[in-house]
Amino acid sequence: MKRFLDSVINHMGETVATAIFAAFSAISFLYNDSRRYVFLVITILYLGFCIFLFINKKKGKLIDRSTMAAIPILRNLLLKLDIPILIIDQDNRVKWFNKEFSSLEETKKVKAGSSSTEFFGGLLSYSNISNAYKNYEDYIEVSTSYADFRVHIISIDYEQKNYYATVWYNRTEINALQKEYSDRNVIVAHIVVDNSSEIGQEFEEKTKMTSAKISAVLSEWAKSLKAILTEYDRNKYIMEFDYRYLEGMMQNRFDILDKVAEVTGEDSVVPLTISIGVSSAAGSLSDKHSSAQSALQSALQRGGAQVVVKTSDGEVSFGGRNKAVQKQTRIRSRVCKDLLLHHISKSSNVLVMGHARADYDSLASNIGIAKLVRFLGVRVNIIVDRYEYSIKQIFESLSNISEYKDLFVDSVYGQELLTPDTLLVISDASNPELFESPSIYNNAQRVIVIDHHAIKEQLGSQVIQPANIDPTASSASELVCEILELALPPNTLRVEEAQILLAGILLDTQNFSRDTGTRTFNACMYLRSEGADVGKAMLLFKSSVDEFNTVNAIVRDFTTYREHYAIAVYDENINPDNKVAASKAAEQLINIENINSSFVIYLMDNGYNLSARSDGTENVINIAKLLGGGGHFQSAGALLKRREGKDFTVPVFDRNEAIEILKSAIDEYLETQSGQAFVKEKV
Repeated sequence: MKRFLDSVINHMGETVATAIFAAFSAISFLYNDSRRYVFLVITILYLGFCIFLFINKKKGKLIDRSTMAAIPILRNLLLKLDIPILIIDQDNRVKWFNKEFSSLEETKKVKAGSSSTEFFGGLLSYSNISNAYKNYEDYIEVSTSYADFRVHIISIDYEQKNYYATVWYNRTEINALQKEYSDRNVIVAHIVVDNSSEIGQEFEEKTKMTSAKISAVLSEWAKSLKAILTEYDRNKYIMEFDYRYLEGMMQNRFDILDKVAEVTGEDSVVPLTISIGVSSAAGSLSDKHSSAQSALQSALQRGGAQVVVKTSDGEVSFGGRNKAVQKQTRIRSRVCKDLLLHHISKSSNVLVMGHARADYDSLASNIGIAKLVRFLGVRVNIIVDRYEYSIKQIFESLSNISEYKDLFVDSVYGQELLTPDTLLVISDASNPELFESPSIYNNAQRVIVIDHHAIKEQLGSQVIQPANIDPTASSASELVCEILELALPPNTLRVEEAQILLAGILLDTQNFSRDTGTRTFNACMYLRSEGADVGKAMLLFKSSVDEFNTVNAIVRDFTTYREHYAIAVYDENINPDNKVAASKAAEQLINIENINSSFVIYLMDNGYNLSARSDGTENVINIAKLLGGGGHFQSAGALLKRREGKDFTVPVFDRNEAIEILKSAIDEYLETQSGQAFVKEKV
């Protein structure tokens, strides 16, 4: 060991000199007392010594005996340093260490020639240290039984061999201070009681009592977190607390949602829930409040009754198990109407589109917006696939109306119509991946979004805020009807247009059997006054014989999973009408006793897709989101893709793989709801 160290010092090259100088420099800044200055002096002297050796070596001069006498002194200095030092070779052998290293609890048995892989679970192997040195940082983190170390790595080349010297700096106190600093980081939460403003005056007194109970529950919750809770407006709160409590909240999946539901469920005429937006991102207090408010808006746009936490990596949501009550006022529709009128009047032309593989609600809401634009005298076109099987009845019903002759265009021609002055209006979709033409959305400079699906991700900066996204609405057609009623004079709609809008509402409410509220029926009354008839609208949904047989084939071969989930698969052929058949089959399966949710997997040209339905006891969008999809409480869908971490990669074309992906998502959903893992069932 002594001979090796003497040899390294005797054959001091540029790399070795630099390495040891770096070690002395680092050590000098490790201490804040007098030892720091001692090491600084030693460092300066050593630097001068190295320069002297280097110059004389370059000049080919011999080093005199008095200079060489300093080498044992340097060796003794390394031996007596009060920080651990270890040198290993390419064969994972301990080449040299000092007393401090051997005094560690985990390395008391270390000897020259010992294998470095014996310590700290192989963390000190040559390959691991080399990988860290070359590819990541010049240090690794090592925790011992009593301290945390940052182990700096120094590469030494000697006699055509490579060695690594490791210098161990005790970071225990620094890590403790950093953790304390992190734990005390202020987290901001914005809290709102959902729908409290929607309750009628006749129930106001009872609602006040319920709101008081919610306030008491929130106050008790804040007290347990040593937080500051401020009610800045009626049923609106801001809470500030330490970061140390956030992990526990997330592990408990924000059980405050359940506590509020328990308190309000029995007494409230309309069950009151809360939505929370939390910001754990870095920044000023003002930035955190803005971020928390944005998170709250995301929670509300996803249907409310949930928590959205904004982190530096994105958003995490919790809850959503309780269905939000439909809003009774049309304030948001009035705001959207004003936005539309203002921006349409400033536009050279308007493009309207919905989601890819359009259905009745998507195209009907597009037609409603186009009617408003034409009324204002601005050129308009709807971007849609005219060959989409599920909406062929709409095109047939409009075929004899001249103003619809050139209204519908494909995405290629739509791109040509896009100018800097073009306004793009998107209805029945808020996920850019599902838009009829994502490229037109990306290239448009101004976009207005109208949707009733829970928003999946943040929209781009080109989207004019506030977006009219209301998951409590029954359909996009309902939202558009509210805008048309506010913006157009009576009897402006054609009978065919009113009929199509009514069909859009009928589709998404399953003939008024779900997601309906007073606003839904108000929209239908408006359409009735414009000439719509429910019986005639229903004729648009008649099935062909082939579609009828396909639906029956899907329903006949379903299986149950986890007792309450129906799963069916259809892949006998790739046909555009599979989507419609799958939706109808999912609706039928939900009517079976003890089935809470139904899932129909069907094959299209882009891979296996999913159509999901719920009877209202579960929020199927929470399962769809685990598959990269979206939707709302009782109806959702997804294109099944392989999942790598948080990313969804390639579409799935294998039947068994598609089924397993769905089952895994159901298991993950159930696990998050119950807090316990599930063993995979074979069906």
